[in-house]
Amino acid sequence: MKKITVTALALTMAMGGFAQKKNVSMAEGCLYEQPVNFAEGKTLIEAAMKNPETANWSKTYYIAGQIYYKQFYDGAMKKQGQMQYSQDEMSQALLNCVNAYVKCGDLDQKPDAKGKIKPKYTKDVVKGLNDCANDLLREGVDFQKNEKREMAVKMFEAYINLADQDIMKSENLKGNETYNQVKYNIVTSAATVPSLRQTMIKNMIDLKNAKYEEERMYEWLSSTYGEEKQYDKMLQVLDEGIKKYPSNKYLIGNMINYYLSNDKEQEATQYLDAAIQKDPNNAQYYAIKGEMLLKKKQYDAAIENLTKATQLDPNDFNAQFECGMAYEKKGEELIDAASKIKDAKKYTAQKNKATEEFKKSLPYLEKARQIDGDHEQNLRFLRSVYYKLSMNKNYEEINNVIKAKFGN
Repeated sequence: MKKITVTALALTMAMGGFAQKKNVSMAEGCLYEQPVNFAEGKTLIEAAMKNPETANWSKTYYIAGQIYYKQFYDGAMKKQGQMQYSQDEMSQALLNCVNAYVKCGDLDQKPDAKGKIKPKYTKDVVKGLNDCANDLLREGVDFQKNEKREMAVKMFEAYINLADQDIMKSENLKGNETYNQVKYNIVTSAATVPSLRQTMIKNMIDLKNAKYEEERMYEWLSSTYGEEKQYDKMLQVLDEGIKKYPSNKYLIGNMINYYLSNDKEQEATQYLDAAIQKDPNNAQYYAIKGEMLLKKKQYDAAIENLTKATQLDPNDFNAQFECGMAYEKKGEELIDAASKIKDAKKYTAQKNKATEEFKKSLPYLEKARQIDGDHEQNLRFLRSVYYKLSMNKNYEEINNVIKAKFGN
């Protein structure tokens, strides 16, 4: 009696396993119906993926991958033909396909009862996943163009995760330029989505470490940490970035601005002085120090540093412009002082001093114009100096330029 019970139980279990494998076969059959019966195929295969009898059978996931991919492809064709389709269903089908194929590949590489690995689907799965990789990129770019940033990131991240899978190592998806470009796309897509902030930071760090757009990543990462008020990390990134890119005005400027905005003027000055001592031929250090002094209306010290910057880098627009502006503002200060002098002789002497400062500003403002002839503020300063020096022809010429470019 006991033997009969055990035999009956074994038979029942075998029949259960057979039934589930039959479901997989029936799901496979749905692929060949015209049109493909996606609803029934998904119901059958998803039941098989959950059932213990077929949940670890590689064929289950191979058929699942095929069903999901055909569903995605069907949507893609309707989309291309401008027919009615569901973007959500289409996108989810692609993601489900990737997951199913990866699971199939993992199971296909497991040894059998005799310890032997006999892959049956691996070759086809790799081919299928390569197709999926291209589709993920295409969908991600499409979402990005249509400002659907969260979905763009979802597609791009699926590509990155796929590149990390063991089954795809032979395809070397991580070793080509596309891999880093996709991470860059994740960064740009996530930038305006608060919930994706950490995703953006992670990928910026990855790109920085991979030396892909490295200088830009230092800029963006430091800025993001600043926005997040993670100032220790911001300063660490700035310091590291400045050591690698000592001429990067953005990084140096952010470091100095942090010090100044936190009433650490002494630290800002010490940082710049130390930087100049280490690299005395770096024009940007002198330019930034000059800008800092100009804001404090320390015109002579500003001019000294800005002049040094223009000597080291004659084509630095900002150094030329701000040096000219420093002379002009110094002249304005002398004019203001002159207006308070009642003695005519002393008044004239003071005005003459101002005129000399205006004259000194001209070579720098004119050089700045040569470098960038469309910079509005420089053109307006130059027009003002021409007027103050009674250089009428020059004034008329630049006044016409300003009216043509900016309307007044």
